[in-house]
Amino acid sequence: MKTRYHAPVKIVAHQRFEALDSLRGVCAILVVMFHMPVASHWRDWGFIQHAYLFVDYFFVLSGFVIAHAYAERLKSGRDAGRFMLRRFGRIWPLHLLMLGAFLGLELARLVFHFDGAAPFTRDRSVEAIFTNLALIQAWHVHPYLTWNGPAWTLSAEWACYLIFAGLVLIAPRRFRWIGLVLAIIGGLLVLAYARRWMNTTFDFAVPRAVYGFFLGCLLQGVWTRIPRLKGAAATGLEVAAVIAACVFIGWATGPITVAVTLVFVGLVWVFAGENGALSRLLDRPALVTLGRWSFAIYMVHMFILTVMLIVGRKLDWLPNGRRIDFGSVWLNDLFAIAMFGLIVAVAVVAHRLVEQPAQRMIDRWTKPRTA
Repeated sequence: MKTRYHAPVKIVAHQRFEALDSLRGVCAILVVMFHMPVASHWRDWGFIQHAYLFVDYFFVLSGFVIAHAYAERLKSGRDAGRFMLRRFGRIWPLHLLMLGAFLGLELARLVFHFDGAAPFTRDRSVEAIFTNLALIQAWHVHPYLTWNGPAWTLSAEWACYLIFAGLVLIAPRRFRWIGLVLAIIGGLLVLAYARRWMNTTFDFAVPRAVYGFFLGCLLQGVWTRIPRLKGAAATGLEVAAVIAACVFIGWATGPITVAVTLVFVGLVWVFAGENGALSRLLDRPALVTLGRWSFAIYMVHMFILTVMLIVGRKLDWLPNGRRIDFGSVWLNDLFAIAMFGLIVAVAVVAHRLVEQPAQRMIDRWTKPRTA
């Protein structure tokens, strides 16, 4: 069969990559599965045990879409300031909401003494409140994750946004290649110094994020110049990319995990064109909606799991002290599914009442004035 190609694709700044967004939703669910402390059938699968690696998809995708949307639009310091404010408005309101929820839980612990944990100590220290508010908590300033643990990714991305804006202003034509150098340095730092390689968060979070983010920026710069497969060939490539990513994540341990970012670069490259049957599946409204809820799902899930563990300890649901176990793995599965449902429900409320209104407000504030 003769292979067919699209010509190099011309894309516009307001284009939304629906298939990539849907994949982000799938990755967010897999990260929740990784954190879910329930003795379910899937809990000990290698694929789920290594699902922390799906966070690196977020970094690659973020670099790709940020470069797509802003690489040609940051011409001045005012443009860069507007960009930073818009990104701040995108990530900070939900971060603030969940930090407030954890603070409320800690105040309840202080007043009611419902468990043996000393309030406002270690990862819940008062000083960590301020680093979290400033989004610098993952800049190697604490020796552990603090407050809403998954928010370390926001802190690392915030650093990437600052670097991106500076590079585009200083070297608009070469920022992707300078970013490539930074990405290589970031990957080498993780490989050489991170104690658990890509399972690094509070210590080498920024190098890990820079590694993925700026490879995503570089991919965006060359993606439009690469001929695209279409039809059955595109579908075959999409299937191969998904299988390769799943097999790698299920198998990878140790230093080789650093290569997961390259796997996700390939995945983003394949699905950005939306030319195959899997892309059409990912373009279905349900999955696109899941992608739009993904940030809220990611941000709220740890609070719900924390409360679940507190309740579980009170009700003796944790016989081994680590995982909820009702004595039947099937019952455990049903409980885990119910927790997924609760997480998604809370995330939808947070998305609609906090994330979307805050984003619209920031967009109005930062909209360039017409002459």
